[in-house]
Amino acid sequence: MAMKKLNFESEMKEAKKVSFFEKLNPARLKDVDWAKWKKKNLTLIGLGKFAWIILRFILIVGISFMILYPFLIKTVVAFMSPDDLLDKTVAFIARNRSTYFVERAMLNMNYWSSLLNSAILSLIVAVCQLITSSLVGYGFARFNFKGKGLLFGLVILTLIIPSQTIMLPLFVRFRYFIGDLNLLNTFWPLAILSISGLGLKNGLYIFMLRQLFRGMPKEFEMSAYIDGAGPFKTFALIMLPNALNMMLTVFLFSFTWQWTDFTYNKMLMAKMDILTNKVDDITRAVEDIMQQQALIDTASLLIIFPLLIIFLFAQRYFIQSIERSGLVE
Repeated sequence: MAMKKLNFESEMKEAKKVSFFEKLNPARLKDVDWAKWKKKNLTLIGLGKFAWIILRFILIVGISFMILYPFLIKTVVAFMSPDDLLDKTVAFIARNRSTYFVERAMLNMNYWSSLLNSAILSLIVAVCQLITSSLVGYGFARFNFKGKGLLFGLVILTLIIPSQTIMLPLFVRFRYFIGDLNLLNTFWPLAILSISGLGLKNGLYIFMLRQLFRGMPKEFEMSAYIDGAGPFKTFALIMLPNALNMMLTVFLFSFTWQWTDFTYNKMLMAKMDILTNKVDDITRAVEDIMQQQALIDTASLLIIFPLLIIFLFAQRYFIQSIERSGLVE
């Protein structure tokens, strides 16, 4: 009987649902009690709600436009011809569509080779930072030891230290790593920094995973310990499977920041074919200032495009992990 009652109530709710266009039907408008509608809506509260809806719509549209406008302009410029740049009547729609700037930018950047190197480097860094951040974040979340608060404070402090202040020490350290061993212009410097927890934004990833592990029920670990599992086995078989969404977010953050990083790439591997290193070479043999700017816009678009594809497929897991991490509380 209870199930029948629930089904009946759900059917009644579905029957009461009326689409927006059905509400605008003139036949339905005749049946509206306008006196009751005015009493409900033409008040300070009703007008305030309506004004808030309009203001919220304007804010959303305005912020979206500010975010998307640079990307749209770069896309338009990338498919213009050199003649369109000189034509003052051409603003947002190319008169002579061309792939000239795309082809020239890809040629000057050695695009496919740089793309492969950037992907390998970003993947190595992201995996190393994910492993380190997971272990350190779990340790801060679940274990008590002397100096825990101080150490965690130092981890957070790494987020506010400008990278420029440690550039020279890092350069010298990897230039003479062991004796005369030079690790510059290889993947080793960033891999070593990442696996040791000193990579780009590593403190943020440790904080995110710590927050997630702190929010997990302690009964997970208690049951594992009762079954004879140790700390590492519990971490690997119980805690990590429940943190996959957040781990994917950390991986995406790390991959993206490394992909678009200029500071460490320029300092530690200036001679390697990486997309961010090739932006400076994009305007070689080009004297026209407008064409130089068009090539720079096209190059930035080519750098961002692979990331857009990744986030297109991973955005659902990214949003879920942020909601469950405790960062929005």
